[in-house]
Amino acid sequence: MTTFTEAFDFRGMTFHPVTTYAMSGLGTTERDYAASCPGATIAEGLAGRGEEVKDADTEVEAWLRHIRLSVR
Repeated sequence: MTTFTEAFDFRGMTFHPVTTYAMSGLGTTERDYAASCPGATIAEGLAGRGEEVKDADTEVEAWLRHIRLSVR
């Protein structure tokens, strides 16, 4: 993702990182985005365990409500 984010200017935008993981949760995702997107706001992210993602609807919807993004 760093190659992608470094190719664009995201100043003034807000990111909510979303990632899957095996052991590390968000790990350094927020710090990595902050470094590769100067001027962007890195807000609360969501990490889902890879093997559980297909059943994460409830968790994702709760997170979207929590960060005040619309849920269908």
